[in-house]
Amino acid sequence: MKNLHTGELGGRGQWLRPLLAMTVVLAACDFLDPTNVENPRTTDEDLAEAKNPTASLLPGIRAQFARMTGSQSVVAEVVSDNFSIHGTGLQKSWDFPRDVSPSLMNSDGVSTGLYWNAQELKALATFVLEEIAPGDETATADHLAEAHYYRGMAYLVLGENFSAAPVEADGTPVSADALLDLAVTEFGEAAGFGIRATAALARTHRLRGDAAAATAAATAALAGDDDFAFAQEYDATSISNPPWSFLVSRALQEMQPLPRLDFLDPKYLDRSQGIVVAKAEEMHLILAEAALAGGVATTAQTELRNAILLAQSRDTDTFDDEDPRTNGDLTCRPRDATIEVRADPTSPYRGGLVLTRPGVVTQHEMSGTSLDGDSVAALPTADELWHALHLARQEILFLEGRRMSDLGIRLPIMLDEIDANINISSDSENPDPGTAPVVPAYIPAGDNMDLYTPPLPYSAPPGCTDLLETQITMLVDMNRVLTDNMVSPFLN
Repeated sequence: MKNLHTGELGGRGQWLRPLLAMTVVLAACDFLDPTNVENPRTTDEDLAEAKNPTASLLPGIRAQFARMTGSQSVVAEVVSDNFSIHGTGLQKSWDFPRDVSPSLMNSDGVSTGLYWNAQELKALATFVLEEIAPGDETATADHLAEAHYYRGMAYLVLGENFSAAPVEADGTPVSADALLDLAVTEFGEAAGFGIRATAALARTHRLRGDAAAATAAATAALAGDDDFAFAQEYDATSISNPPWSFLVSRALQEMQPLPRLDFLDPKYLDRSQGIVVAKAEEMHLILAEAALAGGVATTAQTELRNAILLAQSRDTDTFDDEDPRTNGDLTCRPRDATIEVRADPTSPYRGGLVLTRPGVVTQHEMSGTSLDGDSVAALPTADELWHALHLARQEILFLEGRRMSDLGIRLPIMLDEIDANINISSDSENPDPGTAPVVPAYIPAGDNMDLYTPPLPYSAPPGCTDLLETQITMLVDMNRVLTDNMVSPFLN
């Protein structure tokens, strides 16, 4: 496998060090005021006159991108059907999309502060692009392209995960479509950042429902490198990989995957392991989806097969997994390789989806899938291809923060924003856009997306050594739900 292209990481302390050397201290940009510099000894002019200020501030933007990427790959995974919560480090409300409130969104931590981290990234990039770079003779085209890329990613993540959000201090929330339009503009300015920007453009055009533009961008990205992958790396001493902290590092692993996704977990084995933000597999999936929406089944079959084969060509690793697959009440989840799982009561049972734990397991470093490329390419009907596409996206983009958006769920903005912004009202009778979660009617009530039967396949704790049931049935196959409801940006 080709080595990942990684994003250079600099913690907040790291991006301050070049300025501290000149006795210049920059306070964190408040998301409510993108250019608010609080330290009275520091002005925009100070920074503009500092040596190489644009280059000095880029590590801070990269660090904030790491925070945003990490928070998305926790929040969007547990809100979706990929993971359920079985510990105390994450609030159980994340498992119930309709119960995700603005107050729950208030967390400004790396792990769950998705809204805050996206707005902070946008603020930092805007500060550099609009306040610092114009007066910096040392700012290069590459510097500007990178800053535009990160501002574009902030807009993309806001439009991908929220129905509306403000883009300026005390601004009225703008729609997700408008946020995605802003992202398109930024990625156009970020063309010099290379394939990463092109891949992000393809992802954005898909969300906008523009099949022609998404196809063109995905094709261009693959033409540049047909097995590319770009990851945002983390740091063992400053910003660690957030999913890792909930999946591997704790005695009771708090994020537990669906039994039929068990073979993909854990994806991250090290606190500094990167989270992929763009890879060639996604481009093939976009091409397949656009072809399916356009009624071109043969192209869809080919591109789905390409995505699957590329995913299966990526490196794997083995390690001794100590995760007991325990629920919060210490009962055991499916953790034996003899167990078969079916996606819903009408689907066939499949083996190989559950691994024996504790024990030595195979870990998919970047992409994994249970699908067979040749079998998918031979599927005869559009419905079967759509179902395979949704499953491929779920598996191949696992723990990369896309599933919640694919399900059509959008989160509310954080309560601190609502309370502080005079142009946002959360009045229960006439709430402004973005102040409440958006959950389509086809999403099951409660946490049924995460449930299976029998819920206790083992004997009672302690130990869970006696396996009583070797067949597990998921209550709902959300990929079938998406297929039946014709859910795709290219169809809506």
